[in-house]
Amino acid sequence: MWTGLSQYAQRVLCGPRSRARVTLRRAVAAVTCAAMALIVGAAPSHAAPASTFYVDRTMTTCSDNGSGTPTAPFCTITKGVSMLAPGLTLYVGNGAYAETVRPTLSGTSSAGLLVTAWPGRSPVIGAGVANGAFVSGLSYITISDLTFSGTTKDGIYVSSSAHITISGNTVTTSGQPARSLTAPGISLRGSTASLVTRNTSDRNSDHGILITSGTTTSTVSYNETSWNANGWQRNANGIDVISPGNSIIGNTAHDNEDSGLQFYPGGNNNLATLNVLYNNGDHGIDNLNVTGGRLIGNTVFRNCTSGINVEGTSGSFLVANNIAVDNAVYPAYKGISCSRRTGNIGVWDSAPPTTIVDHNLVWLTKPGNMYVFGSSYTSLASMQAATGQEQAGVQADPRFVSTSGSNFRLTEGSPAIDRADSGLSGEQPADILGNPRVRDPNVTNTFAAGPRLYDDLGAYEFQPVTAPPPAQPPSAVLSATPTSGQAPVLVTANASASTDPQGQTLSYAYNFGDGTTIPAQPGATATHTYTSGGTFTITVTVTNTSAMAGTAAATVTVTAPPPAQPPSAALSATPTSGQAPVLVTANASASTDPQGQTLSYAYNFGDGTTIPAQPGATATHTYTSGGTFTITVTVTNTSAMAGTAAATVTVTAPPPSTSPPAYVSQIATNYSTSTKTSGYLAVWRAAGVQAGNLVVLTLQLANTAPTGAITATDDRGNTYAVASSVANAAGGRLVVLSGIAVQPLAVGARITVTFPSSAGYRMLGDEFTGVSRVDTTATATGTTTAFTSGPTATTSATREVVYGAVAMFGGTGNPAWASGWKDMNTYAVASNYLGRAYQLPPAVGSFAATGSATGSWLAVTVTFAL
Repeated sequence: MWTGLSQYAQRVLCGPRSRARVTLRRAVAAVTCAAMALIVGAAPSHAAPASTFYVDRTMTTCSDNGSGTPTAPFCTITKGVSMLAPGLTLYVGNGAYAETVRPTLSGTSSAGLLVTAWPGRSPVIGAGVANGAFVSGLSYITISDLTFSGTTKDGIYVSSSAHITISGNTVTTSGQPARSLTAPGISLRGSTASLVTRNTSDRNSDHGILITSGTTTSTVSYNETSWNANGWQRNANGIDVISPGNSIIGNTAHDNEDSGLQFYPGGNNNLATLNVLYNNGDHGIDNLNVTGGRLIGNTVFRNCTSGINVEGTSGSFLVANNIAVDNAVYPAYKGISCSRRTGNIGVWDSAPPTTIVDHNLVWLTKPGNMYVFGSSYTSLASMQAATGQEQAGVQADPRFVSTSGSNFRLTEGSPAIDRADSGLSGEQPADILGNPRVRDPNVTNTFAAGPRLYDDLGAYEFQPVTAPPPAQPPSAVLSATPTSGQAPVLVTANASASTDPQGQTLSYAYNFGDGTTIPAQPGATATHTYTSGGTFTITVTVTNTSAMAGTAAATVTVTAPPPAQPPSAALSATPTSGQAPVLVTANASASTDPQGQTLSYAYNFGDGTTIPAQPGATATHTYTSGGTFTITVTVTNTSAMAGTAAATVTVTAPPPSTSPPAYVSQIATNYSTSTKTSGYLAVWRAAGVQAGNLVVLTLQLANTAPTGAITATDDRGNTYAVASSVANAAGGRLVVLSGIAVQPLAVGARITVTFPSSAGYRMLGDEFTGVSRVDTTATATGTTTAFTSGPTATTSATREVVYGAVAMFGGTGNPAWASGWKDMNTYAVASNYLGRAYQLPPAVGSFAATGSATGSWLAVTVTFAL
């Protein structure tokens, strides 16, 4: 079940920052961590933690231009996330953040990315934004211990990703309880090898947790989902699974509008085990038109309709070791009609011939159907006699601790004790609380089966009571890593070797000897940065649950840091000369910082073009006119100290063009109807693209953001900039990019364009000669049958190309261009059309792309001059 989880995910779940809200989650976290340690191997106790950044908008010292330290945190999550790279952690502090946690980089299996709550602080994220957290196309990222509230869409959204961990979060009130406005709390879409664990997802307008779009080999474990509801129809489930090959383990789902746990078409071959499902508005576990499910060891109580439901074309199911009590005989969720399918366990339609039901406990406190297995049966005996199924089943009161208190643990004498089949695929070695399987000497195990003849039915394993020995204080052990260094030095204090004679849970309180203390916490390790010189004694106080304590100490020697020095800047330019247009790469990667701090690089190319501070050490620029230019780089470290370097480039002016502006031909087309963040054109024109000619790219996007960066480059190093962009409120966007082919493009050369997430794209490339730069532009949107971009400003030269483009959404035919425009053909995909045309005017003037269209349209005019 833990295949694919990284050591990094183990550190997040099991390390010092893991927060368990209730006793159940602490026990579950212990079992989860133990299982992960067996598979991925525990990290060495002396390993130094990853570097960290901090965000807290409530602190007066916060600034997005600052260093992101605990004393000078960033103000926004967006800034904090932008600083993350593999192995780094972002701590989010107090305040309400109307932002989205949106990582842009992946971690690695040994160095993941972590976004989590600043210990001791309570941020609330998402009010009014689409998603509280958005992860797409990434891997090895953990989002933990945060609260997401009031998003308009999914509170936490994960798509097309792998090895993502969503842990310990609270997600509430996602979407709105109205048609077309509902949203789940947490969703995994088209992702693999991911983990959703120890989260609370409640009062959302759709499912608490949604697993969909082909998500597989993922685990949903030990979460609580409740009070999720559409409000206007019965549809919201605690957990909804419509993808194959996942494990749903140890979750609690109650008081949801629809079922506690639902598997619908596409959700084949999933495992559901150790789940507790009660008081839901439909079934406890619902299976419709799915195959190969294993429903093992769940506790299902007082749901509106059949507790465990297998129906439609479902088949090849195993339903075993479950407890199902008082289902379909009492109303559950408020306002929901229960006059539907009945039975504690219901196997309907075409499912009975391939379904196995055995080792289950059923019970009703009022008349009703115990089972449906094709036909209805009011008792276990009648079902056994008619079907031959459930030969090891039992019809009896399970003796829960308290049904009114929703405590479904077993008490001594329960007929569910020592009665399960431990040999079934999916049966777990421990229960939902992490308790091991144990033999009850007071119960016979006549009906038990498998290698262990003492597994209990349902989600809880009864633990026989034995008299405890007298309590003893814990034995405290402490190490510090490193024990010396130059300030600032990050020290990890590790008390994980401490033990308790009773095996009780320990808490750890730290004093770092410089006035910094950490109150008692469940994690055995803690970190602290010493910023000044001195010898410091770290003390840990280890306390067990009997309030008995032990102490240990370790010493750290810190030397004062030397005075900060500015970085040493170095710059080279390649090439250093050439005839315009010439593409120059400026490279400052040889720059160094005496403190080893992270550097940023700002460029001035000497012709009016500048690039603000960026993390990358290189930058490119195309010089289009002659002259001698001085490129300057300003290299700045995180202490705001800077150094500069310069390089000179000599550019000769190109010879005067003797050819008039002209359209050469179309060079490539491409489209996609699936969600994308990039697309490409492969040059198919036999002659390729001649060096020095202008390439114009026309891009139509659907269901995308009206703004957002769009960039393009090709595999010869040429770059293309946005010449004009226009968008409408329906998510349509039309963009024209242009760039000089400084390097020629042969057949098959690829031009790649990146853009904000879009539900498909259409893109064309055209080649022009005799022009090189954008002169004037005009844009407009509309829905009338006549389209127009509106007039440009008066062009600056007589020898220009006037280029027009129109994008139609929901159209019924090609656009028709007005007189004077030369139609360059239309690119149509379904009901979306992308048309282009051009003019070669003999004189200066103002121009507008005009014609007739259908549907909604976006129109652009761009004039290009030499």
